[in-house]
Formats: sequence, structure tokens, C-alpha cells
Amino acid sequence: MSIDVQDLEKVYDSLSFAIDKLPEEKRSLFLTKLVLLLSNEIKDGEKICSLINEALVFEE
Repeated sequence: MSIDVQDLEKVYDSLSFAIDKLPEEKRSLFLTKLVLLLSNEIKDGEKICSLINEALVFEE
């Protein structure tokens, strides 16, 4: 089951606004903390690692 487009847009906006509010030196720590909090909710280490690797791919 995947998230619907409207909810995905809300998540994107919320993440974008949160990152923009932070000083640049805190952004990496924030993203790490967010991933750990979400990981605790997902409770599937292999899936989380797979998603981290997927996020490393950037289309040019």
C-alpha cells in the first residue's frame, strides 16, 4: 500500500519547509534524526537500507 499523491505532497512540503527553517549546519543532523524516527515506525531494517540506497540515485 502506498501513500496517495496528496499526502505525498504534504510530506514533501512539510520536509521542505522544515529543512529551509534550519541553519545549514543542522540539516544533516535533522535528516539523520528523521530517518531514525521513521525507521522506528517502519521496523524493517532491510527495507530502510534499501530506501536509503534508492535515495542515493539522482537522475541527471
